[in-house]
Amino acid sequence: MGHLDNADSEFIKDSKKGSLRLRLSRQEGNVPVPVFGIRGPVEGTVEVLKPDGLSFVAIRVEGSLKVKEIAEGGTTTTVLCDETLVLWRKDVDPAAPCPPPILPFSVALPTKFSNEYGSWPLPPTYEAHLSGFPGFTTNVDYSVTAIASKTKSIKLGIGATTVSTPFIYRPRKRPANRIPPRLRPSNTSPGLHMSPEWRVHETNIVTRTPGSTQKGIVCKFYTPASHILCMRRPIPYHVAFIGSAVSLAILLSYMPSRTGAAPIRACSRIQLLRQTTVDVNREYSPDGASSEMWRTKNIGEGSIHRTGDGPNWLSFAGEINVNSDVTIGGFKAAGLWVKDCIVFSIAPPDPLKGPIGDMRSVIPIRLVTDPWSPVLCPPRTCSYPRRARHHLRYRLPLPTRSWIKRTRRRKPATLR
Repeated sequence: MGHLDNADSEFIKDSKKGSLRLRLSRQEGNVPVPVFGIRGPVEGTVEVLKPDGLSFVAIRVEGSLKVKEIAEGGTTTTVLCDETLVLWRKDVDPAAPCPPPILPFSVALPTKFSNEYGSWPLPPTYEAHLSGFPGFTTNVDYSVTAIASKTKSIKLGIGATTVSTPFIYRPRKRPANRIPPRLRPSNTSPGLHMSPEWRVHETNIVTRTPGSTQKGIVCKFYTPASHILCMRRPIPYHVAFIGSAVSLAILLSYMPSRTGAAPIRACSRIQLLRQTTVDVNREYSPDGASSEMWRTKNIGEGSIHRTGDGPNWLSFAGEINVNSDVTIGGFKAAGLWVKDCIVFSIAPPDPLKGPIGDMRSVIPIRLVTDPWSPVLCPPRTCSYPRRARHHLRYRLPLPTRSWIKRTRRRKPATLR
């Protein structure tokens, strides 16, 4: 059983007989399983507590993607990475009959993997299960193993002592743009001042009321223009409805009726959904046709409140909070595809014969782990004057060469 040394930020695990110890560095918090991120090597030390008679000591990092279909029994296994690093070998240094007591190592994870169908970025640790027939299970797993063997073969066998632990691969990314400020209210339809930092998605709702137009009610759903969003920040949105007064009055009964934040009723809902799609039999299909199965999970719920109204329009605003157990964004790897989307739906009691029909608007997004951050100032060895570095940090236009030369003739600016 492994444990975390909080003083040294190391995850430590011993072999069953205590002759080998694996230490993984760069760990934070009291986590039961070590975590590594993008471009961060798997590093630490191997401690050999019983070195007598050993022939070599090595470290092995493995990753695999397994997809299994429950009904048909089809299974695919894709090797994501398999790196073995020999830390000490007896025949290389005959003068040293025993390995050093501490052997440091650092193994870089690949950024991509490939198979006969293509190449993809290395996927994060992931697990999903769809019960029923047909159904599937899919796992993306990584592990690191320390090996101390008395034989010369790298393969595990008699005389080899190992200590292994799974680890979580969690690549970190941040959006290129910040969350924009809220849209300003307006007294004219649709009740909002549009901004280039926002994007509008239009959907029509069928109406069967006197005076309604052919378009019925026009629903405008506003989201940030960049659909790459941080999972640890609320996702803002605006909603506007345009239609006849009678239609809007009926629609209002399906929406929150009081001013202020309120959860959306069952007949009108804004959700953040995650769809996991697998294609188990792709490699066995002679004509290349896919046999996909998918599972959809709710990973966030929206809240909404009314912000304004007019003779022919209504406006609302709200936000979605992503569930705290969501730690990775969407990805695609071989026969596995994980994608996220915002779904705004209105489901009245009788959508076929009632005064208004149902509606469903789907907006694909991409979740990332870290929030937006301004560009950091270049290192102190930068040759630009302080004012030029200020332009770089806040993404302002860079000063011209002539401006830089004139500035350098003046008194040099001190770095802060």
